[in-house]
Amino acid sequence: MKVKEIMTTEVVVIQPETPLKDVIDRLVRSEVSSLPVVEDTGRIVGLVTEADVISKQAYGGRRRRRALALLGDVLSGRDHRWVTKAGGLVAADVMSKNLIVCSPQDDVRTVARRMLEHGVKRVPVLEAGDLVGIVSRHDILATFDRPDEFITADVEEAIANDHNMPDDRHVRCSVDGGIVVLTGDVRYEWDESIVVSIVRDVPGVIDVISHLHHRESNPGPPTEAWLLDSR
Repeated sequence: MKVKEIMTTEVVVIQPETPLKDVIDRLVRSEVSSLPVVEDTGRIVGLVTEADVISKQAYGGRRRRRALALLGDVLSGRDHRWVTKAGGLVAADVMSKNLIVCSPQDDVRTVARRMLEHGVKRVPVLEAGDLVGIVSRHDILATFDRPDEFITADVEEAIANDHNMPDDRHVRCSVDGGIVVLTGDVRYEWDESIVVSIVRDVPGVIDVISHLHHRESNPGPPTEAWLLDSR
């Protein structure tokens, strides 16, 4: 499954000069955890997250107190960026600039791993440098929220018609709670992993249990005689 199939295309954005009060208002009213910061040209330059904004509450206050907190962080070796962000007044002051992004053609599983590795909840989707959507953890989670009968129909369609399916296969499926059980047989040993991989990519599939049998061992490399004959 590709990101373009699940991403949100109607994205609430802000500009670098958007006042912090308006940023907070849009975060709350839009019920999202972050907002892309986009220049007039359409280029994304940052992302304001809930964490970026609550730094104001955590480290805000009188200027002298902020300066003392910053000095204490520097002396102790702690990350002082939250204290710095707490003094921000517009989106550009508090936004995160090191963005984790993806493209519409990226595999959803790859993006999900990227989210977990970097601890982010939403990833901007860029095409030719322009923001075309957002994919969130919720979007990915929603792909598993499908009735078993829908999953069964899609798995059967994939088994019958997916052009990457191995030839000479006799595969049946059953689905319970999003878990697909495959029975039947395929020609070669390596065909089983191909079938399982294709089925696993069907939306809603939580896991695949394979009871497939192979009728023949994987063919070896062509013999020298065969190569000579084929010339």
